[in-house]
Amino acid sequence: MTLFYYFATSHEFPTGSFGQKKTVMTLMHYVTHVNPSEKENPFMQVLLEKYPEGDKLMDIYETEEDAAGLYITGPIPIQDPSHVFRHPFVYQVNSEGGSFHINDEIKESFPTSYQKNKKCLTELFDYLRQNMELGEELELYSCWAHGRERLLEPPNKELDLVLDLTTFRLENEFEWKERQYIRVIK
Repeated sequence: MTLFYYFATSHEFPTGSFGQKKTVMTLMHYVTHVNPSEKENPFMQVLLEKYPEGDKLMDIYETEEDAAGLYITGPIPIQDPSHVFRHPFVYQVNSEGGSFHINDEIKESFPTSYQKNKKCLTELFDYLRQNMELGEELELYSCWAHGRERLLEPPNKELDLVLDLTTFRLENEFEWKERQYIRVIK
């Protein structure tokens, strides 16, 4: 089972990757100019056999934090999301290379994970700020998938949260919890 993250809006939002900091180059350029020792890597040898000209493009990240970000798809077709959302345009949001959970324990025990997770959260809130109009609201929700069925479980009312993006600042602790309904206003 997988925990899925969604947001719902009253209008369409941009989709795709956000926040990752990468360089795109060909396999041949990478093994010739950037990291020649990689030619000895069995995985790279398989790629070079599959693409003998070395013209296949690849993404290069300087750090693990550079690889962290968001991937947003949608609007996704859901028959009737009204038991969870009031808004009609539902999007799935994935944390790339991290998660939507930070706290002091993660910061101390797994500092690299903490930085990647914090970047995913920062990118999420920056994305929302950039795409929401003043006075607008949207909804966030997270739940487990049951096979191909999504959004079956109702929100846990005890976890409901309202975030005002004009005053909200991401601190050292935040978790977008399972079955948590978050109303975001700007």
